[in-house]
Amino acid sequence: MKIATSEEIKQLDKAAQTRFGVSSLILMENAGVQSVRYMEERYGNLKDKNIAVVCGKGNNGGDGLVIARHLSNKGAYVTVYLLSSAKEISKDSKTNHEIIKKMNMPVYTSASNIQAGLKKADIIIDAIFGTGLKKDISGIYAKAINLINKSKKPVIAVDIPSGIDSDNGQIKGCAVRADLTVTFCLPKIGHLAYPGAEYSGSLKIADISIPKGLVNESSIKTHLITKDAVSEILPKRRPDAHKGEFGHLFILAGSPGLTGAAVMTGLSALRIGTGLVTLGVPEGLNHIFETKITEAMTLPLPQTNEQTISPAAKNKILNFLKKADAIAIGPGLSQNKETAQLIRELIREIRIPIVIDADAINSIAGHADILKNTKAQVIITPHPGELSRLINITADEINRGRIAIARKISQQYNIIVALKGANTVIAESEGNVYINNTGNPGMASGGTGDVLTGMIAGLICQKVSPINAAIAGVHLHGLAGDIAAKEKGEAGLIAGDMIEKIPEAIKTV
Repeated sequence: MKIATSEEIKQLDKAAQTRFGVSSLILMENAGVQSVRYMEERYGNLKDKNIAVVCGKGNNGGDGLVIARHLSNKGAYVTVYLLSSAKEISKDSKTNHEIIKKMNMPVYTSASNIQAGLKKADIIIDAIFGTGLKKDISGIYAKAINLINKSKKPVIAVDIPSGIDSDNGQIKGCAVRADLTVTFCLPKIGHLAYPGAEYSGSLKIADISIPKGLVNESSIKTHLITKDAVSEILPKRRPDAHKGEFGHLFILAGSPGLTGAAVMTGLSALRIGTGLVTLGVPEGLNHIFETKITEAMTLPLPQTNEQTISPAAKNKILNFLKKADAIAIGPGLSQNKETAQLIRELIREIRIPIVIDADAINSIAGHADILKNTKAQVIITPHPGELSRLINITADEINRGRIAIARKISQQYNIIVALKGANTVIAESEGNVYINNTGNPGMASGGTGDVLTGMIAGLICQKVSPINAAIAGVHLHGLAGDIAAKEKGEAGLIAGDMIEKIPEAIKTV
């Protein structure tokens, strides 16, 4: 499913009107009707409910006026609070304002009555600002938003919570905290990028009769990952299949105190369906790995004085890779300087798909141009801290522009970027970005990133393209976390719980 910016949705609205004759009033009417439908779906019969509709002067406020009319017709007691004079509102809003005036619906055009009105309301409709908001909110609008939030009443946001930038999810001074957001035609980036995702509450996407062909032919390059899309990606197994058909993954990982990272990467690769997994590990730690993981093989490698993998292992690794389908590098490797040197040399020379994570990302900090000269397809899976060290900007800057930054790095280095976090963003060099909305806060614990690395690399081994492996791996990773959280709770969730739920996650898609 495509995800639109404010400009992209504006262009779709315009094309619907100019090319298909779907008037702006029809779009506004449909937006109001659909919003009421989703309200009834969530709250049941709205007859006799006291409902406050808080409207701005633009078309978002016009949507609110349509909602007010339909709620009144269903027997609700509706009061409209218009945060401007009637003379200032948009053309289509004026049309709907005239209708509700003739219905003798109470309409207040100052903030003086709003506090008392919100206190007696059962439900509040936020129709103050839509997707076009770009400046910080102040004055009467800020006052209204703060009163809505303080009311502790159920809040339905029309299109997007007022105060959320629809293009990046950031708060423009203050913002409404909605329980339900009904958006139109397509989800917006601000619904899925934090903090906007949190402020949106439950998100519903309403069809307001913008022709599907317009959406399909649009050049929108941001997408929401769906279960259906993941189901199409996952490889199907023939009844007479054998392990050789599902690939061989080589994992370069592990060091003293960090053997668990390598093991979890291997186990998650096996759980995602990889035929064979070999762990390349420091030779002095090999006995630990052979005890910890039964189903994977190990390749003992020359080690440094600190028992990390040595540059002397390079030729042995490259020779082994002749029989591997992909390599995952990084989990638990340590930040030993000699090991970091080996990683940089390998990234330059490896010819099979590479998933680079954790300490392998840290090893190329200050050497990012290596990524421009690889012989293989590369996926990096950083969290904001790791990406911060790689590209030398703060993690806060990254989190404020996750989509734009992931896209830029992907195009700059011709790689796939899976930027972890809520919600994980995947970018490919063609400019497409995919946003994932599975997962939960319980996954913020050690080892969950190692699980993701194994899942993505394991899918590549099964002849899934690297971009599709990233898409499916990220979605299933979050889904496994969600399934585990339902059983264990979020606070006690550990990476091992997620590994055990990977097969169930696959079954659900």
